[in-house]
Amino acid sequence: MKLTFLLLATIALAVNAGLHSAPQLSNGWQQGELLSLDETPVTFVVSLRDNADTVAQIKEIALEVSDPTSNKYGNYLSSSELAAMTAPSNEALETVSTWLLAHDITSFVIKGSRVEVVTNHQLARDLFQTRFQSIFNREHNQVVVRAGDYTLPEDVEAVTAAVFGLHGLPLPPRENAASSAPADVTPAVLTKTYNIGGVAPKSSTKNSQAVAEFQGQYMSNKDLSDFFKKYITNYTVGTDDTVSKYVGDQDKQEGQTEASLDIQYMMGVSPGLKSEFWLWNSMDFCGDLANWTAHILSDANAPLVHSISYGWQGDLAQIHCTDDKVKIVDDNFAKLATLGVSVIFASGDSGSGFAPVPANCEAPETGKALEGTSVYSSNSSFRYWEDCCQYSTGFLHKAWTFTASTAPPTPPTCTQGERISAILFKGTSTTNVSLSLDACCAAAHAAKSSAFSFFANDTNGEGRCDLFSIVTGHEYSTGALSGYVLPPGPPRPAPGSCVAFSAVTGSKASTDATSGYASENKVKLWPSWPASSGWITAVGATRFVGQVVGAEEMATDQFGSGGGFSWMFNISTDSAYQADVVKAYLAGAPQLPPAGSFPPGGRATPDVSALGEGYMVLQNGHVSPVGGTSASTPAFAGMVGLINEARIQAGGKAMGFLNPFIYKNMDSFTDVTKGNNAIGRGEYTLPYGFNCTKGWDPITGVGTPVFDKLLKAALASNPVA
Repeated sequence: MKLTFLLLATIALAVNAGLHSAPQLSNGWQQGELLSLDETPVTFVVSLRDNADTVAQIKEIALEVSDPTSNKYGNYLSSSELAAMTAPSNEALETVSTWLLAHDITSFVIKGSRVEVVTNHQLARDLFQTRFQSIFNREHNQVVVRAGDYTLPEDVEAVTAAVFGLHGLPLPPRENAASSAPADVTPAVLTKTYNIGGVAPKSSTKNSQAVAEFQGQYMSNKDLSDFFKKYITNYTVGTDDTVSKYVGDQDKQEGQTEASLDIQYMMGVSPGLKSEFWLWNSMDFCGDLANWTAHILSDANAPLVHSISYGWQGDLAQIHCTDDKVKIVDDNFAKLATLGVSVIFASGDSGSGFAPVPANCEAPETGKALEGTSVYSSNSSFRYWEDCCQYSTGFLHKAWTFTASTAPPTPPTCTQGERISAILFKGTSTTNVSLSLDACCAAAHAAKSSAFSFFANDTNGEGRCDLFSIVTGHEYSTGALSGYVLPPGPPRPAPGSCVAFSAVTGSKASTDATSGYASENKVKLWPSWPASSGWITAVGATRFVGQVVGAEEMATDQFGSGGGFSWMFNISTDSAYQADVVKAYLAGAPQLPPAGSFPPGGRATPDVSALGEGYMVLQNGHVSPVGGTSASTPAFAGMVGLINEARIQAGGKAMGFLNPFIYKNMDSFTDVTKGNNAIGRGEYTLPYGFNCTKGWDPITGVGTPVFDKLLKAALASNPVA
């Protein structure tokens, strides 16, 4: 008996050697039901460990081939050379393959250090000793299916860097950052402002550029064609106004804001360059980044410039991007630098990324309302005293009072927070006919479906009702309404009033009031990732002073241009190319945030900036202004694409990883000295941020491009192909 017990204990230790706990949920995410999905498909990727010495060698090569002063500048590796350097051992591949085959999983493909697997949930559940469940965010109308705790055998754990596809969350839905009436920015305005010209693209050159999109951001060919008709002159119809290639998940031709902005303005400043549209839609931001970068690495003919307008300006644990997954993505960026690929990211739209340490909202006083100097008051935004406390202490106010409403609570409804207009889901479904919309939604709840779609009959208000067990995609349809089935919420109180105080002079009795004092909060400032990687170029945003086209530029203030200092990466090992200018900024910058709120030795962003407000974007026949660092980024990327074209036509090489060149050619940029980023998304003021100064700053980087100077410097240092 004792021997059996010891044997079982040994087996248990071996099995649990690779225990991976399900990440904690925050930011409105909640657990749904445990699911028995059985034969429904599931995909995941086992990413094998890279050799640490090889990664160090890759980073050394990346810096040498990207530094204009190096005798190896432009001596990029080929895809095959890099693949040979980073190939996993046969032992590692055999370990993972044997494990999969032992669990009857035969559908997998080995691509370099990635083992990409397609199976069903039943086999995946047994393989990882886990259960799958729905996870939902009612506020953002997002639902995903994820694994709980899972385990890897000891030998598999030893060769595995991370598993993608079991844990991971999407970014919140994208919103237009600009809210006021900015100056109208068009391709012509960008061309004049930044002196863009002197390059005539030729279709014969092996030069292309791409935007990368995630989480259901689609483009429309018609919108792109109409955009060119409206804003571009002297172009070839049917060629210059057309995407040359689609890569990844299928585009739906729906014309979403982010994707429309990205593709229209990357191509709009560089008409004639071949441009591609890359799309990943798995609703797992870190997993999508890993899939996307791996695809570039595996494609010998991948575009030379990639523009990306996505990132997370906060604690990556909130979207389940763990350190092991971040390292894989960041190492992929370094690998791309060895190939001569330029990766350009938006620096974020949340300013300095201010976030207080969570407030202490315990044991408040009930029946008492405070009096004093109020600095904030709202009668519509808060339903619970906890929300008032979090807001008030989060913005470093001294005290707060919440007064509950006497109105009756709002009862939950079937449709509360669920309906998505003009969308029809696709997937595994059953169909009911002649139901009303409310009856369709109720039927989905009763059948415990995961989602529903309703297409109305105009004559009687009823129509086709599809109940889905699995949603695999969607299509645009004017008369449709769809929604995910979320657990019904409890009745919600009517909004009460929240008052925050900078000073308290007294109090009074109030039956419906709850009050509290703020504890001493620490502050943490978050730059955006992946913009904070040392291997990419981060782009901030500016606007015209006075919103007058052609005027001096200042840091945008309709949202905060993201920037700051990374907690994950540091200057000495990850971005030494910027060490001197960052040191100069820290020595003379006015009104720095408090010590401890940012790491002064961290990789600093952004690197450059460009106009980021009022971009005129065409969607579904309508033009509207769009803003964000997601506007400045594709515009800058298009300029880099033109410089690549000029260098290649001259018999040289693409620019590759840009940052060493940028910091050695700061006179090719216009310094921006006005503004700050103590501003959140949507013009509201943050307690702390950074100020623009002479030279580099963590709002606008080294400044905005002067294209003709950049082109001259790039051609002067052009390595011969």
